Amino acid sequence: MKYWVLCLLICMTCGCGGSDAPQTTVEQDVFAEVTGLGDTYADEKMFQDAFVSGAAPQNREDYGKYAYVIDGEAEIDGDQATVPVKIIGGIVSSQEGDSAAKKKAGEKTETKMTWKLQREGEEWKLKEAPLPG
Repeated sequence: MKYWVLCLLICMTCGCGGSDAPQTTVEQDVFAEVTGLGDTYADEKMFQDAFVSGAAPQNREDYGKYAYVIDGEAEIDGDQATVPVKIIGGIVSSQEGDSAAKKKAGEKTETKMTWKLQREGEEWKLKEAPLPG
């Protein structure tokens, strides 16, 4: 029993390994900014913060109508990035209620667009994120 207590004390003192969080790549940071945009549209400040200063579109609510999927490799050049994005419309959103849940699969649309991002400080932010139509 005393050996068990001794082992427990040693483990508590030393820890269970490194405390460093896993590092992400630049490409992963860029992709996270693109795919997370659909979650930010509901909050004005979060939506504004997702874009470089002055670049947030006025049609914020339209961004909640789509899902965003990375559709290829990002081209990263210094503090600029270009990302191919598949924009999927007709996605059922919990914000839209039961009527949206009744949409048929045939009403879903997919459009390929190119979005541009720019690094501000340590964060990647959207510079141009056009929607279909």
